[in-house]
Amino acid sequence: MIWLVGAAQSQFGTALAGLALSFLVLHQTGSAQQMALTLACTLIPNLLMPFAGVLVDRFPLKWPLIGADLLRGTLQLSVGGLALAWGDVPLWVVNGAALLTGLAGTFASPASSAVVPTLVAPEALARANGLLGSASRGAWLLGTLSGGWIVAQWSPAVAIIGDGLSFLLMAALMGWVRVSRQVEAREAPLNFWGDLRGGIQLMSRSRVLLLAPVIALLLNASLAPVTAILPKLFERLGAQATGYATFVALESLGMLFSGMLLAAAGSRFAPQKVIAAGLMLTAGTYAVMWSCPAVGVLWPSAAVLGFGFGLGNIPFQTLLQQLVPQHFLGRVFSVLGMISSVGMPLSLLLVSPWLDRLPLALWFGTAALAQGLGGLIWLWAMRVEGRVQERSALI
Repeated sequence: MIWLVGAAQSQFGTALAGLALSFLVLHQTGSAQQMALTLACTLIPNLLMPFAGVLVDRFPLKWPLIGADLLRGTLQLSVGGLALAWGDVPLWVVNGAALLTGLAGTFASPASSAVVPTLVAPEALARANGLLGSASRGAWLLGTLSGGWIVAQWSPAVAIIGDGLSFLLMAALMGWVRVSRQVEAREAPLNFWGDLRGGIQLMSRSRVLLLAPVIALLLNASLAPVTAILPKLFERLGAQATGYATFVALESLGMLFSGMLLAAAGSRFAPQKVIAAGLMLTAGTYAVMWSCPAVGVLWPSAAVLGFGFGLGNIPFQTLLQQLVPQHFLGRVFSVLGMISSVGMPLSLLLVSPWLDRLPLALWFGTAALAQGLGGLIWLWAMRVEGRVQERSALI
């Protein structure tokens, strides 16, 4: 329960800061390109995530979780405090803080994914992940709505400070969480490459685990430009920060409902099939947004997108936690996180010169094509994996 509450309140603060940071950079520069570069700084440290995953598997899970929250809380309070005092914050300060925040996240992300199987029984994983998804998205929804109001009424700095306080609170709450995982005993000295190779070899034994990072790479690379252009698109449409906040809130509401549905369903549905349904749903929704990029279409589409994202992401967490031995979870989640997330900064760096030149709605079309292609690849991987399992059973 402490983990559930802590994760939810952390998502609340992160939603505040995500919206506030976007508009802080936008108000200072007026450029989608600069917003893309700041987002890229947050994501570039994910290249080091596999090495962080090796350490996550070597040491108690509390260490990276508490340490990352302390660092991220300090950074957010510093940026928010400077913005509150000066009004404008130099971009090198914003981007430097984004880089360090991303570095802390390389440890926190695989550790957070690995901690859930230590808190619940194996048969309860599907319901637990659904409940966590719902609580986190509900908190994100409240944070986004609050963030839009705070940015409009006061300033982005206040919201960023709120995020910093949420990270420090999460670090304090983690002290009371009991993590039952036993760190695997190793007499050999730490060997980054050897330990990492062991995780990759484990993934290579499953077609689903092998193709999952490739699919995630494709999807995230296509979604990065969409993330960067949305605030500017809503300003162009006359909806300003409140309109963008409503979009993100509706997206979170969709994920909230998908998490509630998955928590209620438990293990009744195969995670692989739910993931495929989520990918196809998001592909169709982005196609609609491409054809008609108006506020009246974007808002309801956001709710459908969130529902589709929840159908894809939450069962995938459960699938990995079921397929991967516990002492490999840090490495597997970190390899997956690195490969999938590297597409976002690379995509942003490549397309950032074109974000202010090409029609903004065009990026919805690229996302629709990528989501549809990812769904087809996933369906093919499921079919191949099923045939391999049938042959193994016959043998």
